[in-house]
Amino acid sequence: MRISLLFLLPLFLLSLTIAQAEEEKTGKSDTTSKIPTEIGLFDAVKQNLIEAKITARNSMEGRVTIKNKSGVPLRINLPETFAAVPLGQFDDLGIGGGEGGGRRGGRSGGSSRGGGSGGGAQTTGGGFGGGGMSGGMGGWSIPPEKILRQDVSMVCLEYGKREPARHMNYELRPLGSVTNKPEVHALCNLVGSGAVDQNAAQAAVWHYNNGLSWEELANKQHKPRVDSLNQVPYFSQEQMFYAMNLGKHIEEKIAKEKEADKKNKKSSSYADELKEELE
Repeated sequence: MRISLLFLLPLFLLSLTIAQAEEEKTGKSDTTSKIPTEIGLFDAVKQNLIEAKITARNSMEGRVTIKNKSGVPLRINLPETFAAVPLGQFDDLGIGGGEGGGRRGGRSGGSSRGGGSGGGAQTTGGGFGGGGMSGGMGGWSIPPEKILRQDVSMVCLEYGKREPARHMNYELRPLGSVTNKPEVHALCNLVGSGAVDQNAAQAAVWHYNNGLSWEELANKQHKPRVDSLNQVPYFSQEQMFYAMNLGKHIEEKIAKEKEADKKNKKSSSYADELKEELE
């Protein structure tokens, strides 16, 4: 009897190992089957399906990096806009300077926007341009464990704060988490798509998000280089004219959309009242 038990023990252990492996496989399969194959970018971040990072080269340019951690192919639907928010660990180091200038001033050199200012590094905003990599318009198709990258265009959302730099850690967030102004959302979307002059859009963003008047923006000056003795206008006359017209166009569009929403709500309310009367 003892011999037969010793003989059967390895077989029992082998069958137990196989059963455990099958159970783990089935459990993993059940888990992955619950993962949606198509999901919004920020929803995927919340569910820990992807790792999303943004590197802000300056206030005008950045790079978004997405890694698929889900174990299954994902279709990531891109939002129209986003915000890049500094995590704050460089706020007290005095790194950087200016009010966030990127490569403005003729787009040559790395001109800053004048003297340094407090308050930490600035938050920026931009858009994905309505398209993506390896997936056509509006989204990215990402295989498991693969990493995709895309360069993005941005504008400064906080006048007076320091210019972003590569060594600063930034977090990708919904634009609505930092500003609820519809004009700014429209401008960031247009900047991301490359449909407008980026410098003019920056002037308009400071006007709507930070309360600078068009006159203040037109009179704003900076040194084109650190060693320059003279200051020059930050925005050209053409850029200011473009910015004011762009802002007017966006205001009119937003007003029309609000009026259309009111009409839709009224008609919906009337339909509900009529339905209740008929019942």
